[in-house]
Amino acid sequence: MIWVMLLVQLFATAAAGAPSASKVKKPAAEPMVITFVYFPMAVPVAVLGETLKRDRLLKRELEQAGCRIAFRTLAKGADAVPLVHSRQIDAVMFSDMPAIEAASSGDLVIAGTVKRSYASVLAHSNVVLEQLAGKKVGNVPGSTSHYALLQALASVRLSEREVNLVPMELHKMPEALAQGRIDAFAAWEPTPTMTMKKYPGQFCVIYRQVSLSFFALSGELLRVNRPAADALCAGIIRAVRWLKKGNNLNTASQWAVQGMTAFSGRNAEVSAADIAAITRSDLLDVPAAPLISAADREANSNLLREFDFLKSIGRVPANASRERFRSSIRPDLLESVLGRRSRFRLTTFDYAP
Repeated sequence: MIWVMLLVQLFATAAAGAPSASKVKKPAAEPMVITFVYFPMAVPVAVLGETLKRDRLLKRELEQAGCRIAFRTLAKGADAVPLVHSRQIDAVMFSDMPAIEAASSGDLVIAGTVKRSYASVLAHSNVVLEQLAGKKVGNVPGSTSHYALLQALASVRLSEREVNLVPMELHKMPEALAQGRIDAFAAWEPTPTMTMKKYPGQFCVIYRQVSLSFFALSGELLRVNRPAADALCAGIIRAVRWLKKGNNLNTASQWAVQGMTAFSGRNAEVSAADIAAITRSDLLDVPAAPLISAADREANSNLLREFDFLKSIGRVPANASRERFRSSIRPDLLESVLGRRSRFRLTTFDYAP
């Protein structure tokens, strides 16, 4: 009996000292990680990427939405397409051809425009397009310049099979052309500008194609965490506005040079001044950017025609739905954020140095 009484007293004391279930501190939920992909060797995407990385307001907005952001850099847009398909990307800024491929067969929506310029085919000054038949042409497969090259060949009734396409890293193309290892190459900015600057009078643009780059979001992010998606949209709008003010573009262009150097492991061959000039002409001076036009959803828009062309040559799956791609173009996303400019503090800037 004495032992029983002692045990009862012991359990009663322990129970009195134990915290109630309502007072037990539950472990904090792990924040959702948003993976944002951009391309440090492409301008002006590199400038925007480096600016967004430093946006303290964006980080705070995402924290309130239960998220943290992780930036990932890749060499070219084609590298992002399989990551979209495997749902490893939540946001990305990439060019038209990979954007169309990803949105046509993956869970991706195109929310804004972050570049409007040209992709170019460069060759020796005495060469014309028709003479590329049987020649070696440097190319980054699946890129916006690949699309420009396809259009260039089609304009003179040549196909990919009638030229010798040489897959190359972008930074190797100028020297390969100068040394005669290739006869031409297709590239996006700043490579064409850099090449003609480095080798004045030797090369010229023999074809130019309008090139667009887009800001895109995963459909899953929109469904699961719309506040986070809105915060990213606000970050894009805020970055463009900040770049237009004072000396900010020059500062961000220096960041882009540093990003190129860190990514490639060698000194950038393009100057901050060149990057600033390209960013100004390809983004900051583009009317309404970063908004995407509602006209891009129309049946005969350039974007839908580009979808048709890529499908006709097998770059987009044969069973890809034109209507599905059309519905992936979402001008309403940035417009919705613009309509709540005070809520998203679109004119308040807080960027880390």
